[in-house]
Amino acid sequence: MTKKIDILGLALDNYTVRESIKQAETFLENDILNIIETISMKMLIDVEEHPAVRGVIEASDLVIIGEKEILQSVGIDTIQRIHETEGNDFAAEFFKRLERNRKSVFLLGQNAEQIARERGDMLKEFPRLVIVGEYALENCAGDPEAVINDMNVMTPDVIVSILPSPLQEEFFWNHKDKMNASIWYGEGELGLWRRRNSVRGFLGRLARRGRLKSSIEKYRQRLRESEGK
Repeated sequence: MTKKIDILGLALDNYTVRESIKQAETFLENDILNIIETISMKMLIDVEEHPAVRGVIEASDLVIIGEKEILQSVGIDTIQRIHETEGNDFAAEFFKRLERNRKSVFLLGQNAEQIARERGDMLKEFPRLVIVGEYALENCAGDPEAVINDMNVMTPDVIVSILPSPLQEEFFWNHKDKMNASIWYGEGELGLWRRRNSVRGFLGRLARRGRLKSSIEKYRQRLRESEGK
């Protein structure tokens, strides 16, 4: 199986869940901040207009492909990888390991409602998960230092972000040097459990797939033109 795939000039990891979890477990023992980023179609669409999105993807120690359409856009349609991606199996296994090893989590979201929903999902599936703190950016009143201070006081093992892109990547890019944790886990707007069953969700995903396909074709066209000079 191809371990790296190229999309829009980005080298994205294409590991199985087992391979990704092995890497994540080594990050928990590090003294530096490691970056795990779940990649959505929206993030890839945002790459050209938001440098922080590209910067975070390129700097990530482990990339998790979050939507099957990303794999399909480069011709990867193996049953295993499609199933793992659709089921968000990495997140489920990662939180299972955090619960089992009593690793602590700080939850970062855009608003209180979003955080409450995600916390409820987490604790329903992983009741012994140690959530030591949470913060909604809507409450920071333009002072992101307050968020960082709250995080660092709690000294979490993992900062879990469910901020939407590109807000997530811009926040991380601007404050990464101040974070005191072993792992930044950018789950993004996909969240722990996929809410895909609504007609609105399906249509939105369909539109993003079309936009991603267009972005990839434009990128390839630019490459062909560049090579032809």
